[in-house]
Amino acid sequence: MADTNAAPVRNTEQLTDELVERARAIAPAIAARAETSERDRRVADETIADVAEAGLFEILVPQRYGGHELGISSMVKVMKALSPLDVSTGWTLAFYMVHNWMWCLLPEEAQKEIFADGPSRLGPVMVAPTVKAQPEAGGYRINGRAKWGTGSSHAQWCMVSGIVEEDLPEPVEGQPPRPPAVRMFAMPWSEAKLEDTWRTSGMAATASHDVIFDNIFIPAHRVMDATPARSGEAEGAQIHDSSVYTSAFTPMLCVAALSAIVSGTLGAAGHAVERAKTFLSTFSGRTSVDNPALQIRLAKADLAAQTASRMIDALAQEIESDATMPPIPLENRARQRAMSSHIASICRDAVTLLAQGSGASGHMSDSPIQRAFRDINMASCHVVFDQDPTMELHGKMLVGRPPPIILA
Repeated sequence: MADTNAAPVRNTEQLTDELVERARAIAPAIAARAETSERDRRVADETIADVAEAGLFEILVPQRYGGHELGISSMVKVMKALSPLDVSTGWTLAFYMVHNWMWCLLPEEAQKEIFADGPSRLGPVMVAPTVKAQPEAGGYRINGRAKWGTGSSHAQWCMVSGIVEEDLPEPVEGQPPRPPAVRMFAMPWSEAKLEDTWRTSGMAATASHDVIFDNIFIPAHRVMDATPARSGEAEGAQIHDSSVYTSAFTPMLCVAALSAIVSGTLGAAGHAVERAKTFLSTFSGRTSVDNPALQIRLAKADLAAQTASRMIDALAQEIESDATMPPIPLENRARQRAMSSHIASICRDAVTLLAQGSGASGHMSDSPIQRAFRDINMASCHVVFDQDPTMELHGKMLVGRPPPIILA
């Protein structure tokens, strides 16, 4: 006899398709605000309202908190549709989405606190361990400065990584020294202090200002050990049934950021094709649509964008597959980081090719091509996309020579 009390089976593909359509409907307004968002160095308030109303911020949030509880593959599909002509805004929105996932790795008490007022909480998560944490009864006291506070413009909560001050034992002869204890500390945004430092040639709307932490007490329930999270074994993940929350920390961050870059590359390539069909040279008054050199550039950029799109889809699916069987091996995580940096380089080369062939008019301030060129060239310099360390790490793992400390 059928169990009439059983929860209904969700059609996640149908839900994903619905969210993609909502994203696609918002995209033209985001593109229209791109120049203003860049000038104001923050995502437009109207964009935040649009995305919130569409229910996109909570794509990775558990159903128990009112979220959709979908995986990173669904998020990538949404991001491709959401902001193809404004990478800077897309990057910020993607970070808000994945940061909502990160809150779910904290202890359960912190999760309930963060999601008490709704299914998403926006804010920066600064993963470089730059603050100092002193243990105290019931928690830690943190002090310091963190850079790269992406999304600070609409922050409600934030989380920062820091090193716990402790007396480390002398290393045993012949053994590598014990790495310092790294923890992540969550708090309401009102406890932190922003310092306006974000003046850049690209990615201006991300509002990635410095954040100051001055003698802030963080209760123990809002502290996460970063090490198990790397392999998909964060404490907070254990209370959720979905394998979304046992995904590896760094690959999830890589793909979330990469989704905005891939979206922007697809958008720039498509825009360049449409521009070529109608553009008239101010010098000759003639169209350049029949110019073989332009056609070759457009073809190369299109193939690069489509390649990057397929590669990120495959990478997201691999991360989801790994998450079903934690702990996730170092080899997999190292390869996924390397693959992310490789995809970012493909995107960078594609928009550079388009910018080089767009003429001077393609570099006017209202041109999506020049904006994608600047934004993607800067975004691809993010530490997770630095090809030297990511390829070196992947190569070391391939030949069986792992480094003593691996942050993957």
